[in-house]
Amino acid sequence: MRPSQLELIVKERCRSGTITLEEALHFFHRLLAAKNPAPPIVPFNNLFNALVCMKNSNDHYATIFSLFNRLSEAQKVSHSPSPNVFTYSILIRYCTQMNRLAFGQIYFGRFIKEGQRADAFIFNALLKGLCSENRIHEALTLVLDKMPKLACRPNVASYNIIIDGLCKLGAVSKAFILIEQMLSEDLVPNVITYNSLINGLCITGEIRRAEEMLQHMHSRGHEPNTVTYNTLINGLCKNGEIKEQLRDMFSRGHQPTVVTYTTLVDGFCKKGLLDKAVEMLQCMISKGIEPNVVTYSTVMDALCKEGETRKAMVLLRVMKSRGKDPDVHTYSILIYGLCKMNKLEDAKKLFHEMDSKGILPNTVLCSIIVDALCKTGEADDAEKLLYQMLDKGVTPNHITYSSLINGYSKLGCWKDTIRVFKDMIDRGFQPNVVTYGSMMNAMCKQGQTREAEKMLNLMVRGGTKPDLVSYRILLLGYANDGNLADVMNILDRMQLDSVAPDHTTYTFLIVAFAKYRMVDDAMCVLKRMKQEGVKPDLSTYSPILKLLLQMERVDDARDLVDQA
Repeated sequence: MRPSQLELIVKERCRSGTITLEEALHFFHRLLAAKNPAPPIVPFNNLFNALVCMKNSNDHYATIFSLFNRLSEAQKVSHSPSPNVFTYSILIRYCTQMNRLAFGQIYFGRFIKEGQRADAFIFNALLKGLCSENRIHEALTLVLDKMPKLACRPNVASYNIIIDGLCKLGAVSKAFILIEQMLSEDLVPNVITYNSLINGLCITGEIRRAEEMLQHMHSRGHEPNTVTYNTLINGLCKNGEIKEQLRDMFSRGHQPTVVTYTTLVDGFCKKGLLDKAVEMLQCMISKGIEPNVVTYSTVMDALCKEGETRKAMVLLRVMKSRGKDPDVHTYSILIYGLCKMNKLEDAKKLFHEMDSKGILPNTVLCSIIVDALCKTGEADDAEKLLYQMLDKGVTPNHITYSSLINGYSKLGCWKDTIRVFKDMIDRGFQPNVVTYGSMMNAMCKQGQTREAEKMLNLMVRGGTKPDLVSYRILLLGYANDGNLADVMNILDRMQLDSVAPDHTTYTFLIVAFAKYRMVDDAMCVLKRMKQEGVKPDLSTYSPILKLLLQMERVDDARDLVDQA
């Protein structure tokens, strides 16, 4: 029977990729109401597939499930078509796409319960979901046990899905065992199989075997595709082995894509070969392959890490002139680079430019700016920015708050430090070891070391384990207070908590006591240092020797030199 005009229109609109939700609903209702004859299931499947492929499909999952239920109910009371294996496969794939595999398994069970014959197509939809959640063992059980029990033979795609899952987890040896299973069932691996194996070998750093696999493909008559070469080039670059793979691609008629060139650019950048990275960028353009935002951002990042922010800004202008708009990642790279070089005014200009374009900063970028403002003594401006970002829905993190706490602490604004800390907790953020450390440091600077120790106790009660930095802050606080007994108590507590003071910690303590001419206390710390098996050096002995000589305690100085 020839398709009706409505079916042809539905097919064309669904293929276009531009169908709207409203259109899809309109067509669904028209198809459902059509009689004499009722349409087949195919146009319904086209609509379901178009709906799940929409960019915002996750926003209207309730509508999709509702339409499916309406179709299922309609076929019970009219001549409407029943959902078939393709309908269910589309729905299961959609559940996987939404990270709701449990729903997909329910629909699979419903499909089996209806007595419909399962084929590899519907099983593959379920296999993709299981492998996407790294539930490889369940996927293997499905292929090796459940499929045969339902008289369904796995196809090459079934095995490829599991092989890819295993390879992404680095379980390449298990993937090769599965290849043997495929061959025993007269299933021939294809280019997708080999691409997964090459990717797995690259992930595990077995580059030589990955290259051998490429040759094996050739010998078996399997033509590598662009994905094959991109995967291998990416592996070579990540392992610091940039090789000339492009010639082989060209000789076999495969044109390197923007992904290929971007991978090579990234490899050159990671090896510090910036000149070659820029050369590759120019090569792309000369061959008519336009670099994308990722390509430009990769080079900008490398330039900024080398302190070449001026060149990175020039590249930004080139990127814009070629019609490529920077995204939040690009801005983050440049702003962080400028802040590192203390070019805060330039960083601010970029931040405002981004804001004027309606690009919402992410948490990382917000933290970068807040930290930079705080380091230049502009904590008030940093706090204003923080609350502007909160109003726009950007969630700060512990680093953001810690930077602000440090900023106010350095300015001696104790009340503001406490206020920000309380606001952090009120907003539901659990302080971490860094945030607590920032608060303790602020308290010690105010001469409130006892309060800082109470903060440490609060940290422990909250389930956060103090680290060496936390204890070092307290130790220096008590040392600067001239309180040797408390220093020794904290060292004992560290021992109980299995946090070992290092050379730097002991040296800081000795320098602090020496600063206040408390030479005997400094020598007690030195003795403790030796008892704990930490070896002193010149930087440790020097402050004590200098002070002993100033105090004309020559015999003690001589004894100390003999001990060293």
